Amino acid sequence: MNSGTKITIGIGALVLLAGIGLTFVGGNSASGLEDFVVEDDRVWTGDSGIYVHEISDDIVLIFVSDEVRCDEFYMQVVREDGEESRVGYKHDDCTKDGSMPAGHGDDPEGWYHMGAIYDLEQGVSYNITTSDEFSAVSEDLIIKLVTGLLAGILGIGGGISCICCGVGIMVVGGLLAVTSGGNKPQTQIQINPSVEVDSNNEENEDEYDKGQESWDVE
Repeated sequence: MNSGTKITIGIGALVLLAGIGLTFVGGNSASGLEDFVVEDDRVWTGDSGIYVHEISDDIVLIFVSDEVRCDEFYMQVVREDGEESRVGYKHDDCTKDGSMPAGHGDDPEGWYHMGAIYDLEQGVSYNITTSDEFSAVSEDLIIKLVTGLLAGILGIGGGISCICCGVGIMVVGGLLAVTSGGNKPQTQIQINPSVEVDSNNEENEDEYDKGQESWDVE
């Protein structure tokens, strides 16, 4: 297996592991919305009376029992000290028969989200007049839970995409390993060093031979 094939398979494995991690994290984030319980997360509960707004969020969502009819619920909010304020309650739309809020499909079990109180000021007391007992939940909490759900869905989608991509890259790496046929023997060419002939030495040898011959003649 050559180095290019090893790198391809390695990248595929890393992408696959990243996809598994994203899917796991996304699943944990998506399950966060199931942890929302009106009784545990409400900032105030009651009926007509004085409510002191102690959180920084200026909007609270109003939940009532699912036994209360949407068209019969009523609420009014004013500052207790009588100073000018934009605070007010806005009722959600009801179904055609008036029995339930139009958006009741995603409401917690046993509860209806009837509306919301807007423009609350931290530390201010409000006089609330209502037809039924209610629970107030910070809108920031709901937004945080919904954002976590969306992030979880995106994380799961991205994780699955990474898993598919990682598997695809590893398959390509496997095909490269098969088609390459392993390491092929390398052809080595050996070049023997050339022998240089010194022409001067040859001439000296010839002269020596001739001289030798001349001495032998008597």
